[in-house]
Amino acid sequence: MAPKHEYKPLMGEEISEDSQGHESLHPAKEEKNSERLRRLNIALIILIVLSLALNILQISLYKVLLSHTVQCESTTYRTKYAGLEEGEIDVFWNQKSAYTDPDDEVRDRLWDSLDFDPGVVAVPKAWAVEKGLDEGATFPWDSSKSLYFVNAYHSMHCIKQVYRAFRDYRMGNPPSISNGHVVHCLDQLLADIKCQADDTLRATNVSTPHNSAVYQTHKCRNWDALEEWTQNYPSCYRYGNGTFEDNQPSQLPRFRFCQEGTPELEKARKYFGKGEDWKPIEEKKFSWFD
Repeated sequence: MAPKHEYKPLMGEEISEDSQGHESLHPAKEEKNSERLRRLNIALIILIVLSLALNILQISLYKVLLSHTVQCESTTYRTKYAGLEEGEIDVFWNQKSAYTDPDDEVRDRLWDSLDFDPGVVAVPKAWAVEKGLDEGATFPWDSSKSLYFVNAYHSMHCIKQVYRAFRDYRMGNPPSISNGHVVHCLDQLLADIKCQADDTLRATNVSTPHNSAVYQTHKCRNWDALEEWTQNYPSCYRYGNGTFEDNQPSQLPRFRFCQEGTPELEKARKYFGKGEDWKPIEEKKFSWFD
Protein backbone atom coordinates (compact mmCIF):
# COMPACT_ATOMS: atom_id res chain seq x y z
CA MET A 1 0.00 0.00 0.00
CA ALA A 2 1.50 3.31 -1.11
CA PRO A 3 2.35 5.81 1.59
CA LYS A 4 0.16 8.87 1.93
CA HIS A 5 1.87 12.27 1.22
CA GLU A 6 0.33 15.63 2.04
CA TYR A 7 0.51 17.96 -0.98
CA LYS A 8 2.13 21.31 -0.33
CA PRO A 9 2.09 23.94 -3.06
CA LEU A 10 5.35 25.62 -4.11
CA MET A 11 6.22 28.97 -2.60
CA GLY A 12 5.89 30.55 -5.98
CA GLU A 13 2.41 29.33 -6.39
CA GLU A 14 1.60 30.44 -2.88
CA ILE A 15 2.86 33.92 -3.58
CA SER A 16 1.00 33.99 -6.82
CA GLU A 17 -2.19 33.06 -5.16
CA ASP A 18 -1.54 35.47 -2.33
CA SER A 19 -0.75 38.21 -4.74
CA GLN A 20 -3.81 37.52 -6.76
CA GLY A 21 -5.75 37.61 -3.57
CA HIS A 22 -4.34 41.05 -2.72
CA GLU A 23 -5.07 42.44 -6.14
CA SER A 24 -8.56 41.29 -5.90
CA LEU A 25 -8.90 42.53 -2.36
CA HIS A 26 -7.33 46.18 -2.82
CA PRO A 27 -7.70 47.41 -6.43
CA ALA A 28 -8.41 51.07 -5.43
CA LYS A 29 -5.22 51.33 -3.35
CA GLU A 30 -3.02 50.06 -6.17
CA GLU A 31 -4.58 52.47 -8.64
CA LYS A 32 -3.98 55.38 -6.24
CA ASN A 33 -0.28 54.47 -5.85
CA SER A 34 0.12 54.21 -9.60
CA GLU A 35 -1.39 57.68 -10.06
CA ARG A 36 0.98 59.15 -7.45
CA LEU A 37 3.95 57.62 -9.21
CA ARG A 38 2.82 59.01 -12.56
CA ARG A 39 2.38 62.51 -11.11
CA LEU A 40 5.79 62.31 -9.44
CA ASN A 41 7.42 61.36 -12.73
CA ILE A 42 5.69 64.25 -14.51
CA ALA A 43 6.84 66.68 -11.79
CA LEU A 44 10.43 65.44 -12.09
CA ILE A 45 10.36 65.85 -15.87
CA ILE A 46 9.03 69.42 -15.52
CA LEU A 47 11.76 70.28 -12.99
CA ILE A 48 14.46 68.87 -15.26
CA VAL A 49 13.14 70.85 -18.25
CA LEU A 50 12.96 74.05 -16.16
CA SER A 51 16.50 73.48 -14.89
CA LEU A 52 17.80 73.05 -18.43
CA ALA A 53 15.92 76.14 -19.59
CA LEU A 54 17.33 78.24 -16.74
CA ASN A 55 20.85 77.02 -17.51
CA ILE A 56 20.45 77.94 -21.17
CA LEU A 57 19.07 81.37 -20.20
CA GLN A 58 21.96 81.94 -17.81
CA ILE A 59 24.53 81.05 -20.48
CA SER A 60 22.78 83.32 -23.00
CA LEU A 61 22.72 86.25 -20.57
CA TYR A 62 26.39 85.70 -19.77
CA LYS A 63 27.29 85.79 -23.46
CA VAL A 64 25.28 88.98 -23.96
CA LEU A 65 26.93 90.67 -20.96
CA LEU A 66 30.37 89.50 -22.08
CA SER A 67 29.75 90.79 -25.59
CA HIS A 68 28.52 94.13 -24.21
CA THR A 69 31.58 94.42 -21.96
CA VAL A 70 33.97 93.72 -24.85
CA GLN A 71 32.08 96.19 -27.04
CA CYS A 72 32.24 98.90 -24.36
CA GLU A 73 35.97 98.30 -23.91
CA SER A 74 36.60 98.51 -27.65
CA THR A 75 34.24 101.43 -28.34
CA THR A 76 36.15 104.55 -29.30
CA TYR A 77 34.82 107.92 -28.19
CA ARG A 78 34.59 110.37 -31.08
CA THR A 79 33.83 114.07 -31.10
CA LYS A 80 30.35 115.23 -32.07
CA TYR A 81 31.11 117.24 -35.20
CA ALA A 82 34.37 116.21 -36.88
CA GLY A 83 34.33 112.67 -35.45
CA LEU A 84 37.84 112.94 -34.01
CA GLU A 85 39.06 110.01 -31.95
CA GLU A 86 39.79 110.89 -28.33
CA GLY A 87 43.44 110.30 -27.41
CA GLU A 88 44.27 108.94 -30.85
CA ILE A 89 47.91 109.98 -30.89
CA ASP A 90 50.76 110.41 -28.41
CA VAL A 91 52.39 113.84 -28.58
CA PHE A 92 55.76 114.45 -26.95
CA TRP A 93 55.62 117.31 -24.46
CA ASN A 94 58.60 119.23 -25.74
CA GLN A 95 59.74 121.85 -23.27
CA LYS A 96 61.04 123.99 -26.12
CA SER A 97 59.29 123.60 -29.47
CA ALA A 98 60.14 125.49 -32.65
CA TYR A 99 57.72 128.20 -31.51
CA THR A 100 60.22 129.13 -28.77
CA ASP A 101 63.18 129.61 -31.13
CA PRO A 102 65.63 132.12 -29.59
CA ASP A 103 65.97 133.90 -32.94
CA ASP A 104 63.22 136.52 -32.91
CA GLU A 105 62.68 136.68 -36.66
CA VAL A 106 62.63 132.90 -37.11
CA ARG A 107 60.16 132.60 -34.25
CA ASP A 108 58.02 135.50 -35.50
CA ARG A 109 57.73 134.04 -38.98
CA LEU A 110 56.70 130.69 -37.56
CA TRP A 111 53.91 132.27 -35.52
CA ASP A 112 52.90 134.40 -38.50
CA SER A 113 52.50 131.25 -40.61
CA LEU A 114 49.78 129.81 -38.37
CA ASP A 115 46.72 129.56 -40.62
CA PHE A 116 43.31 129.60 -38.98
CA ASP A 117 41.34 130.47 -42.14
CA PRO A 118 40.24 126.84 -42.78
CA GLY A 119 38.46 126.97 -39.42
CA VAL A 120 35.63 129.00 -40.94
CA VAL A 121 33.47 126.27 -42.49
CA ALA A 122 30.24 126.18 -44.50
CA VAL A 123 28.15 123.15 -43.49
CA PRO A 124 24.70 122.05 -44.72
CA LYS A 125 21.93 123.64 -42.68
CA ALA A 126 20.15 120.28 -42.35
CA TRP A 127 23.31 118.75 -40.86
CA ALA A 128 23.63 121.65 -38.42
CA VAL A 129 20.04 121.14 -37.26
CA GLU A 130 20.67 117.40 -36.86
CA LYS A 131 23.67 118.18 -34.66
CA GLY A 132 21.67 120.61 -32.53
CA LEU A 133 23.72 123.67 -33.51
CA ASP A 134 22.47 127.21 -33.15
CA GLU A 135 21.65 128.82 -36.47
CA GLY A 136 24.69 130.24 -38.23
CA ALA A 137 24.95 132.99 -40.83
CA THR A 138 24.05 131.88 -44.35
CA PHE A 139 26.98 131.12 -46.65
CA PRO A 140 26.84 133.86 -49.32
CA TRP A 141 27.39 131.50 -52.29
CA ASP A 142 25.06 128.67 -51.20
CA SER A 143 21.92 129.42 -49.18
CA SER A 144 21.61 125.76 -48.12
CA LYS A 145 24.74 126.14 -45.95
CA SER A 146 25.57 128.00 -42.74
CA LEU A 147 28.85 129.46 -41.53
CA TYR A 148 30.62 128.34 -38.34
CA PHE A 149 34.06 128.90 -36.80
CA VAL A 150 35.67 125.70 -35.48
CA ASN A 151 36.62 126.43 -31.88
CA ALA A 152 40.17 125.05 -32.12
CA TYR A 153 40.87 127.43 -35.00
CA HIS A 154 39.37 130.32 -33.07
CA SER A 155 41.79 129.51 -30.25
CA MET A 156 44.62 129.46 -32.79
CA HIS A 157 43.46 132.86 -34.04
CA CYS A 158 43.50 134.18 -30.49
CA ILE A 159 46.93 132.87 -29.51
CA LYS A 160 48.30 134.29 -32.76
CA GLN A 161 46.82 137.72 -32.00
CA VAL A 162 48.25 137.67 -28.48
CA TYR A 163 51.68 136.79 -29.86
CA ARG A 164 51.44 139.59 -32.40
CA ALA A 165 50.62 142.05 -29.62
CA PHE A 166 53.68 140.76 -27.74
CA ARG A 167 55.79 141.19 -30.88
CA ASP A 168 54.61 144.79 -31.35
CA TYR A 169 55.52 145.53 -27.72
CA ARG A 170 58.95 143.88 -28.07
CA MET A 171 59.75 145.84 -31.24
CA GLY A 172 58.34 149.12 -29.97
CA ASN A 173 55.74 149.21 -32.78
CA PRO A 174 52.31 150.79 -32.52
CA PRO A 175 49.85 148.07 -31.42
CA SER A 176 48.35 146.15 -34.35
CA ILE A 177 45.79 144.50 -32.08
CA SER A 178 43.46 146.52 -29.91
CA ASN A 179 43.56 146.12 -26.16
CA GLY A 180 39.97 144.89 -26.22
CA HIS A 181 40.78 142.18 -28.76
CA VAL A 182 43.75 140.93 -26.74
CA VAL A 183 41.69 140.80 -23.54
CA HIS A 184 38.88 139.00 -25.40
CA CYS A 185 41.33 136.41 -26.69
CA LEU A 186 42.88 135.83 -23.27
CA ASP A 187 39.40 135.39 -21.84
CA GLN A 188 38.46 132.87 -24.55
CA LEU A 189 41.66 130.88 -24.06
CA LEU A 190 40.99 130.73 -20.32
CA ALA A 191 37.45 129.54 -21.02
CA ASP A 192 38.84 126.81 -23.31
CA ILE A 193 41.21 125.62 -20.59
CA LYS A 194 38.39 125.37 -18.07
CA CYS A 195 36.09 123.71 -20.58
CA GLN A 196 38.64 121.02 -21.49
CA ALA A 197 39.56 120.45 -17.84
CA ASP A 198 42.54 118.36 -18.95
CA ASP A 199 43.34 116.10 -16.00
CA THR A 200 46.58 114.68 -17.42
CA LEU A 201 49.14 114.42 -14.62
CA ARG A 202 52.42 116.10 -15.50
CA ALA A 203 55.29 114.23 -13.87
CA THR A 204 57.60 116.39 -11.79
CA ASN A 205 61.35 116.32 -12.34
CA VAL A 206 63.43 115.15 -9.39
CA SER A 207 66.48 117.22 -10.30
CA THR A 208 64.49 120.33 -11.25
CA PRO A 209 61.20 120.26 -9.31
CA HIS A 210 59.96 123.45 -11.00
CA ASN A 211 59.82 121.57 -14.33
CA SER A 212 57.14 119.04 -15.18
CA ALA A 213 56.20 116.66 -18.01
CA VAL A 214 59.85 116.35 -19.07
CA TYR A 215 60.15 113.48 -21.62
CA GLN A 216 56.45 112.77 -21.13
CA THR A 217 53.84 112.15 -23.83
CA HIS A 218 50.32 113.52 -23.98
CA LYS A 219 47.24 111.72 -25.35
CA CYS A 220 45.80 114.01 -28.03
CA ARG A 221 43.28 114.23 -30.83
CA ASN A 222 44.67 114.23 -34.35
CA TRP A 223 45.05 117.80 -35.61
CA ASP A 224 45.66 116.59 -39.16
CA ALA A 225 42.31 114.79 -39.05
CA LEU A 226 40.59 118.03 -38.04
CA GLU A 227 42.27 119.91 -40.90
CA GLU A 228 41.12 117.22 -43.31
CA TRP A 229 37.55 117.53 -42.02
CA THR A 230 37.49 121.32 -42.53
CA GLN A 231 38.59 120.85 -46.14
CA ASN A 232 35.30 119.06 -46.79
CA TYR A 233 33.38 122.24 -45.88
CA PRO A 234 35.31 125.17 -47.44
CA SER A 235 33.89 128.66 -47.04
CA CYS A 236 36.31 130.55 -49.34
CA TYR A 237 37.32 132.63 -46.30
CA ARG A 238 40.48 134.58 -45.48
CA TYR A 239 40.92 136.73 -42.41
CA GLY A 240 43.56 138.91 -44.04
CA ASN A 241 44.69 142.12 -42.38
CA GLY A 242 42.26 142.45 -39.52
CA THR A 243 43.12 146.11 -38.95
CA PHE A 244 41.85 146.87 -42.45
CA GLU A 245 39.24 144.16 -43.11
CA ASP A 246 37.37 144.55 -39.82
CA ASN A 247 36.57 148.17 -40.65
CA GLN A 248 35.13 147.55 -44.13
CA PRO A 249 31.39 148.16 -44.72
CA SER A 250 30.97 144.60 -46.05
CA GLN A 251 32.61 141.34 -45.00
CA LEU A 252 31.77 139.57 -48.29
CA PRO A 253 35.22 140.26 -49.82
CA ARG A 254 36.67 137.93 -47.19
CA PHE A 255 34.66 135.10 -48.81
CA ARG A 256 35.98 135.53 -52.35
CA PHE A 257 38.81 132.98 -52.17
CA CYS A 258 37.01 130.01 -53.73
CA GLN A 259 38.69 127.11 -55.47
CA GLU A 260 38.95 127.19 -59.25
CA GLY A 261 36.22 125.23 -61.02
CA THR A 262 33.68 125.43 -58.20
CA PRO A 263 30.14 126.84 -58.47
CA GLU A 264 30.96 129.07 -55.49
CA LEU A 265 33.68 130.84 -57.48
CA GLU A 266 31.28 131.42 -60.38
CA LYS A 267 28.78 133.04 -58.02
CA ALA A 268 31.53 135.17 -56.45
CA ARG A 269 32.67 136.33 -59.90
CA LYS A 270 29.12 137.27 -60.80
CA TYR A 271 28.61 139.15 -57.52
CA PHE A 272 31.85 141.14 -57.86
CA GLY A 273 31.40 141.63 -61.61
CA LYS A 274 34.54 139.74 -62.56
CA GLY A 275 35.42 137.49 -65.50
CA GLU A 276 36.93 134.02 -65.72
CA ASP A 277 40.44 135.44 -65.44
CA TRP A 278 39.68 136.59 -61.86
CA LYS A 279 41.31 134.08 -59.51
CA PRO A 280 41.40 135.57 -56.01
CA ILE A 281 42.69 132.34 -54.46
CA GLU A 282 46.03 133.08 -56.15
CA GLU A 283 46.36 136.38 -54.29
CA LYS A 284 49.20 136.52 -51.77
CA LYS A 285 48.13 135.95 -48.18
CA PHE A 286 48.59 138.78 -45.68
CA SER A 287 51.71 138.62 -43.53
CA TRP A 288 53.02 140.62 -40.61
CA PHE A 289 56.16 141.19 -42.69
CA ASP A 290 54.38 142.93 -45.58
